Amino acid sequence: MEIKNFAELRSKVAESAILQEQLKADPQKFLEQLEDKPPIAQKGVFLTIVAIVGIVLITAIVLGGIIIFESKDINTAKVPEFLVSMGSTALGALVGLLAPTPKS
Repeated sequence: MEIKNFAELRSKVAESAILQEQLKADPQKFLEQLEDKPPIAQKGVFLTIVAIVGIVLITAIVLGGIIIFESKDINTAKVPEFLVSMGSTALGALVGLLAPTPKS
């Protein structure tokens, strides 16, 4: 049985007499039958977050490049601090999202 949260489990058990009997008969076995779901179970949400953060990172890189190459003197061109911080924050967020979770 696939359950996303406790409220869903409570409502399914309340609606089904069969589930109520299974829970009363052997609660431990009933709870072991539930499937564990990862924190981000919906792949679409995760992919949307990664895409948005990736777009922010690419935008920061492109805008930084435009500012540097459109300046009169490339050696003294300055990229605004907010653009650098936005890009580095987006890079850190992507690394954090895409890093594998530690297994204990």
